[in-house]
Amino acid sequence: MKADEDDRNPVWFERSQIHKMTSLKRIMIYGSLVPFFIMLTVLYVLGVARYVTDFEENTCEMTYMFEYPQYVRISLKNDIEEKYPRFGLYAYGEGFLTEKLRRMHFTGIPVLFIPGNAGSHEQVRSIASVSLRKSRKTSFHFDFFTVSFSKDYSALYGGVLMEQTVYVSHCIKAILALYNGKADNVVLIGHSMGGIVAKGALLLAPNMNVSSASMIINLASPYNPSLVLDSVFANYYYELEKHLHEIKDAGVKVVSIGGGPRDILVPAAQTFDHTADINVLSTSVPTVWKSTDHLSILWCKQLVFAIVRSLFDSVDYLAKPPKITSSSDLKMKSLSYHFLQHTSGKKLYHYTEKVQFEADGEWVRIPQQYVWNNKNEVKKSSTIYLAVELFHKSDFLTIDAINLQNKDWLFVCSAFKKQGQQKICEWGWNLTNKTRLLPDPLYRSRRTIDLDLKEIKYPHITHAIVRITPDDLEKYLTVSFDSYFYNNRIESTRNRFLHPKYLFGFRGPNLIETVKRSIRYYITLPNIIDAVTIELKSLNCLKYHAIVELLESSNVGSTQSRIFTNTDDGPKTMKMQTLYGRFNDVARLRMTLEPECVYTINIQPGGIVDKISCRIRDRWPLLYMAVISLLLLFISIRIHCDSDTLPTIVITIILSFVFNVTYETCIALCIIAISAIGVCFSVIFLGSVAHGIAVRFIARAITFSIMWSDWLLSGLNQLPFILTVLVLSLIPTTCGALGMLISVFLYFLKLTRMYEDYLEDILVAPLQHFNWFKRLRRIKNKEENDKNISQEIYDHLILFLLCTFAAIPAVPSVLVWAKNFSYDTSLSTEDRILMTSWTILAVCGMLGIVHISSSHKGYRSLILSNLLRFTSWVILSMTAAPRPSFYQWCMPPITAIVITLITLNSMIPHEQSD
Repeated sequence: MKADEDDRNPVWFERSQIHKMTSLKRIMIYGSLVPFFIMLTVLYVLGVARYVTDFEENTCEMTYMFEYPQYVRISLKNDIEEKYPRFGLYAYGEGFLTEKLRRMHFTGIPVLFIPGNAGSHEQVRSIASVSLRKSRKTSFHFDFFTVSFSKDYSALYGGVLMEQTVYVSHCIKAILALYNGKADNVVLIGHSMGGIVAKGALLLAPNMNVSSASMIINLASPYNPSLVLDSVFANYYYELEKHLHEIKDAGVKVVSIGGGPRDILVPAAQTFDHTADINVLSTSVPTVWKSTDHLSILWCKQLVFAIVRSLFDSVDYLAKPPKITSSSDLKMKSLSYHFLQHTSGKKLYHYTEKVQFEADGEWVRIPQQYVWNNKNEVKKSSTIYLAVELFHKSDFLTIDAINLQNKDWLFVCSAFKKQGQQKICEWGWNLTNKTRLLPDPLYRSRRTIDLDLKEIKYPHITHAIVRITPDDLEKYLTVSFDSYFYNNRIESTRNRFLHPKYLFGFRGPNLIETVKRSIRYYITLPNIIDAVTIELKSLNCLKYHAIVELLESSNVGSTQSRIFTNTDDGPKTMKMQTLYGRFNDVARLRMTLEPECVYTINIQPGGIVDKISCRIRDRWPLLYMAVISLLLLFISIRIHCDSDTLPTIVITIILSFVFNVTYETCIALCIIAISAIGVCFSVIFLGSVAHGIAVRFIARAITFSIMWSDWLLSGLNQLPFILTVLVLSLIPTTCGALGMLISVFLYFLKLTRMYEDYLEDILVAPLQHFNWFKRLRRIKNKEENDKNISQEIYDHLILFLLCTFAAIPAVPSVLVWAKNFSYDTSLSTEDRILMTSWTILAVCGMLGIVHISSSHKGYRSLILSNLLRFTSWVILSMTAAPRPSFYQWCMPPITAIVITLITLNSMIPHEQSD
């Protein structure tokens, strides 16, 4: 024993003790942070659960067909059919109409429906069937066509997206050719990515005229996608945005409709198209007022009816044959009427600017705040005019009418003619087109207006007039008037949440109490950017109801509504859809109250889980880049361990605060930790399973027995060059993405073998008690330069995680290749940049030439380490870009460059001066 102690190097012993103490401190520090990261992960999981589950019940009615739907295949030119064998063009028909379609006899107005990512051409049937039923009451009809894309992954793969775009342009030309010059444009309706393809077919396809479309109606189309996994996809969007002005210049009207909170695949903010004529959510479409998920937006009866009615109201009946009007104003009036400012009936009504009042009408003078009803009125044959004086201690007038049916009902006028003791008007300016419909808990017809008196430009105005016809008196009718100063009806939450009582948990300071006889109240939310919780109660009414609308300033079509009643009085949470994170924009609540009731309104910011769910909805794509950034940071620290780790961590924390991705960075760190633990457990418990899968695959591929396949796999593992050549030979005949995924799988097998060697080293350790064996081990350790296999496994684990995350964009390519394998064994549309990156990663990984080489501490390692740190921070800065998802495709090329530099650093011999 004394000889052994004498042989021990005292310097080495001192360093080892210092290293143990340092390691102990690190363990204590990391251990103290574990509960914090566990809490963040739990909150994030709860936020995800809240995002995917917390939304209103789907109350849309299902559309249905009267007759069996059928799809008639329409052939394109032979060269196009041969080039795109996976795609198809169909005409939709029901019953006897199908025979006309089979004879290629088309006499209607053409409409082309384009399905979305992995969608079906049969999704057209809801809109088409409703249109066919409505056409039975008119002298014209719409011919509906639809495209079949064999459920390709257009939302994930740019090559497919471009193929679909070119094919749709050929379909548009083929459809117009069916009408022999009687139709010169089509209506395009796109669902999800189909809406992007619709625009691309007009702007990006060769030899295509933009005026080939009259209007575009897009349903849940992502103008700002969450995933951009290849450069072709990104360039498609960039090129599309460069030419979008051509659509507006050609007079083509564009409507973008989002599904609202229920659509968790394409959130409302992604459906906002800055160049569209109308941006609207289904929650704010008059007569709809319902959120739809990504699929129900196609069959929601209320929304489908609004779309079909807008199409019929856009038709020029005088044209021979009838077609979509060429007047941009008329198209805009029709679309605005059905999607924004629905004022009365189901059909667009053209209001007369000036209306003559009936001479024998009965005039009723209305106070500034009053509720008029016909409860005690006998049936009368004359028209009633309710007149309220304007500009009398007020600058706003709100009128709320229930069950008022006549189309021309609201006017302003100048009263100068005397009738008895009061002055009346002979005629008035019609303001009915400025009114709007409101949802009602009792499903009554409800129309309202908030009249800003300062905006009335007509001269000498004295009164606002509500016209009630004898037909309106058939039902119970209520008309409420509320004249007020706007500043007296607007409340703000700006300073309420800073009140000391609120900070200590008391909710009293946030209570807003309304005044009796008030209909309208506004509450601005300048310090709430994600979610708001509303609680509303009445102090003096046993039965009551109120309507609360959440308005977002950047998008007038993103309104959400909640109805409060005495049996359902909250609290209710409403989430911002398009304003999240925009501190310069202010949302507000618009409240419609019963005038006889006094209410208390309690406004609170949403809970922590609601806030996180909003952040997840809009920022989850940032996690991918954050993970890559942190992995590069870990590798940089491992390459040059002597460099200061603390400044690196501090700079990263500061940058995450500056770029507002602190929470995403923490979650990315948790993802890396969970992934590392998962890989370790897989290596320990599933290594033999993975090996067995590889053996059986080889046995099936080359018809070998299991034993020979096992022997062959073992031999190939010992000859990485041959294995690399075999995998590389697959890339030209299949795709680079497949080679990348195979290399990741082989890297995993390498980790399992390293773990087996590590186990062997542990099992041999007890034999070191024998003096002779210990001396042999010292000789062996000197020959291996004190190599530590556990540290090597740790280094390769980090590299494996980096390659695995870099391989994520390869998954869509492999899916597209596998789906189209029967048509073509190779993926000709693969992104060349990514293909090159995956080839480099596959070669470096399979040859086993990638080593972190942390044993060298020279200038070259220091430079490489600093370069990786800088690259990591650059990737972190990409998360703060205006459209960060468009940098996701850069991760594989960056990873390939990093792996190449690491490989060169480990392969090139280090000089003594280094």
